Amino acid sequence: MRSALPRALMAVAIALAAVLVPAGPASAGVWQLSDGFEPASNPAARWAFTDQGDCDTPYFQSVGVASPRTGTGMAGLRVSNTGGWCAISRTIVLTPVPAHPGARCAAGVWLDLRNAAATFNLEVINPADWTYIALKTVPVDQTVDPGWRLHTVSWTAQRSDVVLRLTVGKAFNHLFAPRAELDDVVVQCAY
Repeated sequence: MRSALPRALMAVAIALAAVLVPAGPASAGVWQLSDGFEPASNPAARWAFTDQGDCDTPYFQSVGVASPRTGTGMAGLRVSNTGGWCAISRTIVLTPVPAHPGARCAAGVWLDLRNAAATFNLEVINPADWTYIALKTVPVDQTVDPGWRLHTVSWTAQRSDVVLRLTVGKAFNHLFAPRAELDDVVVQCAY
């Protein structure tokens, strides 16, 4: 009897400690923005077009050289044969950053890049001075079959607004015009 009482008191003490002792720091949160360029969502109203050189206007549709990776929509950029670059961009407000400066953020896009002499940039830009916060450059790889590939870039967020720009360029005159088809953009921050 004597040994059962201390064990019972210990069990009560452990149960009370589990209920009354405050937990550690709150668990991390995740914020995410997704854009699949779905036609019903009017992506042309969210994405601005910029070009330097000879580019076709961007297309937001369900067919191109490739089919959408998911859903019914995708975006496309094409630089004409004389060269230059063109881009679509949009301002992204990273909602958790004011309360959580230093949040780790990443942006990703599925890309189908075709034709020689093409280069794709995934750019995160500071809108205050138009400098890169993060940049990934992807040259076309003629050694693999064209197809959808995920490209990502990450950064430590110090400001709550950034410009996400998706750019395709062509360095010199080539028989075929570079084309980038884009789908399933995701921007995510962990804090």
